Amino acid sequence: MKFLKKNVVPACIAFILSITFFTSSSYADMNRELLDASMNGHTDLVTSLLVKGADFNTKDDVRRTPLMHASFRGYTEIVRLLLSKGADVNSKTIKGQTALMAASFGGHAGIVKMLLAGGADVNAQDALGGTALMDAAYVGYEEILKLLMDSGADVEARDALGSTALMDAAYEGHADIVELFIDNGADVNALTSKKQTALMDAAIQGHVDVVKTLLKKGAKVNVRDENGGTALMDAAMKGHTDVAKLLIENGADINIKTLDNKTALSYAKEGGYPEVVYALKKAGAKK
Repeated sequence: MKFLKKNVVPACIAFILSITFFTSSSYADMNRELLDASMNGHTDLVTSLLVKGADFNTKDDVRRTPLMHASFRGYTEIVRLLLSKGADVNSKTIKGQTALMAASFGGHAGIVKMLLAGGADVNAQDALGGTALMDAAYVGYEEILKLLMDSGADVEARDALGSTALMDAAYEGHADIVELFIDNGADVNALTSKKQTALMDAAIQGHVDVVKTLLKKGAKVNVRDENGGTALMDAAMKGHTDVAKLLIENGADINIKTLDNKTALSYAKEGGYPEVVYALKKAGAKK
C-alpha cells in the first residue's frame, strides 16, 4: 500500500499537470484562432469559437483585439457578435489605437455607428494624439465624420504636433470636408507647434480647391511659421503655379523673407519653376 501511495500520487499530479497544460495550450490556440477568424471574416468560425469559450478580448502581440481586426476590415456581423458578447469597445493597442479608429480609417460607417452605440470613446487619442476624427479626415470619409461629430467628436483636438483634423483634410485635398469642419467650429487659422496652418498644408500640396475654400472661410494668407515661411513660399518651392497666383490675388506678401533670408521667388528659382518665377515677378517680387 505504501508502495502504491508513493507512486500513484506523483502519477496523479503528473496527470493533472498534463491536463492543465493541454487545456491552457488549447485555450491559447483557440484565442489565436479567434483573432485570425475575426481578421479574415470567418463569421461561422468566430461564432463557434465564442460558443466554446474563446476570449473575445484576447490580444495579439501588439494588443489588437478581434473587435479591432473586424472593425478595420469591415466585417459587420463579426463586430455585432463580439459586441453582443461584451467585447471591450475601448481597448487600445500598444500605440493607443482603438476599434473606432480602425473602423473610421477603414471607411466602415455602419461599424462606426455600432461602436458608438456600444460606448466607444469618440475622443480617445492614440499615442501620438490622433483621434478617429483625424483618421476619417485623412482618408476623406464624410459620412463617418458626420457620425463622429454628431456623437461629440472634438473638431479642435490636437495631436502631438499640434495638428487638427482640419489640417489633415487640407493636406489630403478634401475641400468639402475642410468646409464641413470650419462650418462645425474648426479654427481655420489654428497653428501647429511649428506655427503651420491648414492653408500652408493645402498650398504645399497644390490643392487649389482647398486653398480657395480656406481663403473664403477667412484663412490669413500671410501667417508665418517658426522659420518665417508662408503659404506662398510653400506653393513656390513645390512649383504650384495656380496656388501661388491665387494666394497673390488674395493679398500674399511676395517679398516676405524667412529667418534664413529666403523668399518665395528664391524658392521658385531654386526649384526650377519658371512659371511661378514669372507670376511672382509680374506681381512685383524683387528677389
